[in-house]
Amino acid sequence: MLKDSIKKIIQENMDADRRNFNSWKRKNVTLRGIKNSTSEDNGVYGSFGKGLYTAFLSNRQMAKEYGKVYFVVNGIPKKPKTVQYRNMAEIEVQNLVDEFCKKNNVERSNKFFVENTTIEDEMLKKGYDGLVIKGREMVNYTPKDVLYFDTLENLYDYWDYNFN
Repeated sequence: MLKDSIKKIIQENMDADRRNFNSWKRKNVTLRGIKNSTSEDNGVYGSFGKGLYTAFLSNRQMAKEYGKVYFVVNGIPKKPKTVQYRNMAEIEVQNLVDEFCKKNNVERSNKFFVENTTIEDEMLKKGYDGLVIKGREMVNYTPKDVLYFDTLENLYDYWDYNFN
């Protein structure tokens, strides 16, 4: 009887731990495919500006296209521009070009935009530190203290030590 009660208590604590970890993970962790090492750039620049590109946990396949998949902590922008679809993100970038050219009294020109500013600079001026395409990917223009974990066990150990 006592043995069964102890087992039940241990199991309940483990289940609660797992739920807390999974909840934290959904809010704080993304995925990134990396070719060589976490300190090297993939050599690929996205169409939404220069920054740290990561994929949502549900989009492992996308991350895998860029290399070995790592769990990323502190990769999610704090104040992003959020859009539903990739097409809407592309429209947002074109709107940045339009606004920049208009502000400088220049006929719309991608060349003028690229020669005089960047997507990330214009997004930051608007108060956004990143761009999120729901369920797909995101770019963080000002990543800080980014951590990479190659296994779920290592990620869990980090969470357990710092947040549990």
